[in-house]
Amino acid sequence: MKIQAYDAYSQIASGNRINSASKDPAGLAISEKLNSQIKGDQKGIQNIESSQDLLNVADGSLNSILDDLGRIRELAVQAGNGMYSADDKSIIQNEINSLFKNIQDNVQNTEFNTKKLIDGSFTEQQLGVGANGQGTQMTLQDSSLEALGLDGFSVKENFDISDIDKAISKVTESLSEIGAKTNGLESNLNTTRVSEINQTAAKSSIADLDIAKAITNLNKQNVLDQYKMSMQKQQAEQQQQQLGLLI
Repeated sequence: MKIQAYDAYSQIASGNRINSASKDPAGLAISEKLNSQIKGDQKGIQNIESSQDLLNVADGSLNSILDDLGRIRELAVQAGNGMYSADDKSIIQNEINSLFKNIQDNVQNTEFNTKKLIDGSFTEQQLGVGANGQGTQMTLQDSSLEALGLDGFSVKENFDISDIDKAISKVTESLSEIGAKTNGLESNLNTTRVSEINQTAAKSSIADLDIAKAITNLNKQNVLDQYKMSMQKQQAEQQQQQLGLLI
């Protein structure tokens, strides 16, 4: 009885139904497998969320580049008007050069965990690795002026606005790819979260103690033990009394 009471108190204190392999070997084995899966799901969730953060950083920078390209196109259209003198075009080109610098700075400074994202070096990188290794590869396109075909672009000379349109299309395409990958990661994230919830519930049903029931059973056992001890004491007293009468 003392051992059983000790086990009951130990279970209640820990909240675990299985405190040792001897109590339920099969249950413990299943519980540990589920626990391993839960930890994998949790790490998978962290990985996916980090991948989403990475794509959000790239998305923000590309949108900024897209804004700069839009302004550059406006200035190029303006410079195409024959009423502007060479000096006027030089002033326009100065603003364009400033925007070009913004783009180059964006390309060089956009990084996540020291990894540069849009300078052409982020190729075939694994994103959103889940608990069982599921994920997707991602390549972020090079968005430098050279890759966009705008290196050396000048409105002071003969220029083609379609060059800017092509650059805008490239950046827009990159943003679309990021959007598609982000949606895929979100689906992966939801699936992994559901898995974690289900695995946790399954582990709880096997390993967790029904504390209210355990306390009720323990109190019931204590009452029975006290009753037995009282009865044993009474029997001992009666036996002594009978022995005294015989003497």
